[in-house]
Amino acid sequence: MRTLILAVLLTFPLTTLFGCNVAPKSEDRTIFVEEARDGLKYFEKHVTGLTRQIRESGGYAVFPGAGQWGIIFTGGSFGRGAVFTPDGTQIGWAAVNNFNLGLQAGGQGKKILLVFANVDMLEQFKQGLLTGKAEGLAVAGDKGATGIAPFQNGIDAYVGAEKGLMAGGMIGMENFRYRALGKEDEDPQ
Repeated sequence: MRTLILAVLLTFPLTTLFGCNVAPKSEDRTIFVEEARDGLKYFEKHVTGLTRQIRESGGYAVFPGAGQWGIIFTGGSFGRGAVFTPDGTQIGWAAVNNFNLGLQAGGQGKKILLVFANVDMLEQFKQGLLTGKAEGLAVAGDKGATGIAPFQNGIDAYVGAEKGLMAGGMIGMENFRYRALGKEDEDPQ
């Protein structure tokens, strides 16, 4: 029995780290981009000054339906996102797969918005060169507006719960992958 529990605790996190494709299936991409744009509207509605911050940024990524899970001493976040220039033009796809250790249990859906301070930060994100963590500012849909967060290492991270209030939490920047439009179906190098 201990072996089975240990196998589940080790296998599930590893499969979530590497099992998520960056882009949705081709037949789901149009709907997914609409969901990402709706996710941006959610954040713009609840974060005062966000529209201006995005307009002055290097770009942003929206993860409209990311998930968070925890089983005893392991957990993580996973999901897909769409990456945009400040004017709202989609330039690619992103995926987050984050594994962590610590006492946790359950699961929860969330939205994530990453705003890149400048084009250089966006390029580093696209190339997978970002490291460290950004504190995600909690955004509560039913609790009123929140102000914009100060950039941390060139990135702002906003986290909104699917229902009610959820803690923002730390987001590991090295846990993101990017794929440009038109290269969704190519094998990663």
